[in-house]
Amino acid sequence: MIYVNDDYIDSAFFSQCFQIFSAHPQLKDCAGKRVAVCLQNPAQLLALCLYLKRNDGSFYPILATTPRLAAKRLADKANCHIVIFDIEQTGLTLKREDKDQQAVLVQTSSGTTGEPKVITRSWSSIDEEIESYVTTFTAPQSMTPLIACPITHSYGLICGVLVALKRDLVPVIITNINPKYLLRKCLENSEHLLYSSPSLLHSLVQLYPKQEQLHAVMTSGTVLPQAWFEAIKVRSQYLFQQYGCSEAGCIAVCENPDYANQMGFPLPHLRVSAGSDVTSPQEIIVSKNKLDINTKDLGFFDVQGQLCFVSRSDDMINVSGLNVYPQDVENVVMELAEITDAVVFKRADELSGERVCLQFVADTMIEPSRIRQWCGTRLANHQLPVDIEQREIIEKAANGKINRKALSQSSVSIAAIG
Repeated sequence: MIYVNDDYIDSAFFSQCFQIFSAHPQLKDCAGKRVAVCLQNPAQLLALCLYLKRNDGSFYPILATTPRLAAKRLADKANCHIVIFDIEQTGLTLKREDKDQQAVLVQTSSGTTGEPKVITRSWSSIDEEIESYVTTFTAPQSMTPLIACPITHSYGLICGVLVALKRDLVPVIITNINPKYLLRKCLENSEHLLYSSPSLLHSLVQLYPKQEQLHAVMTSGTVLPQAWFEAIKVRSQYLFQQYGCSEAGCIAVCENPDYANQMGFPLPHLRVSAGSDVTSPQEIIVSKNKLDINTKDLGFFDVQGQLCFVSRSDDMINVSGLNVYPQDVENVVMELAEITDAVVFKRADELSGERVCLQFVADTMIEPSRIRQWCGTRLANHQLPVDIEQREIIEKAANGKINRKALSQSSVSIAAIG
């Protein structure tokens, strides 16, 4: 039914788990209950997800590495009834007494631009998304999904695992996120579709045998730097990209992107509005069942009618009334051969309102003056980085996203010292 790393988990395992849940004092009558789940075993996590979905219970997956007290706080904030840490033991009962009128999947937003939000989606809306995804995105119908991202997030859980089960495929859930191990799994599964983060894909491309190509890869969550995009596309038979948000799920899928921010055609169960061209990006708004979802992302439709992502509206930098989009600057910086990663963000500025700030990772020490000179011949004056900091690593979340707001706040003292 599924693999977890190298271990095959058959249907008998899931049947056994269902029997345990049916006898569990807190799970046997789960209709209307909102259950937070923090389990080390991803197969048990998935089994409980399927059990709750089948029996009108609500499911809130929490990353397994979360400490128990932190998991309890998350569950309280998400208005859960119980937290399960071990499927064979009684879970932690919380204060909530009333029941959900509709069973839901509970998730929290990434929190990269502010306080994480609790988001709920009905199981029927999840089923609608999966049906739309499978019938529209048909290219990977026979590819083996290698899911090298957390299945506590919608990208891994819905588009990875649940879509694979809908296609009658056997997904491989990979928790050993080591590029060399991932390399082996790709080579073992010749017709694979690898769901992963941009940084892990980039690392894998560096290790992949020169005479071999990745069969298919999927990215989501954040736009690939243009240099990474080109390297991965050359080394892959198929490069797929998708765009979505926690409130709506997957919004668009691109089967053969021409450039890094091309996210593809919207799924047919959604209506999507955005800017009309690259010079006039507007907020991407998703409409479904007379409900408008404001993504707070800026984008536009290209001449092919495909949705293109520009920036988070909160990440856009306003320099003396002129807009700067971080990806434009990052792509130029990463054209320098020594630079392996870069992130652009903003800080308040007394003269211009906001200023462009850069952190980068490189193989050798690079003087800020060299980067300024490089950018000066390729960018407009208002786009030029003012604060430039070299780091050993750029911190990213499990889904590959960067918290630019946190960078803006935490790095002020570093800039002052520099």
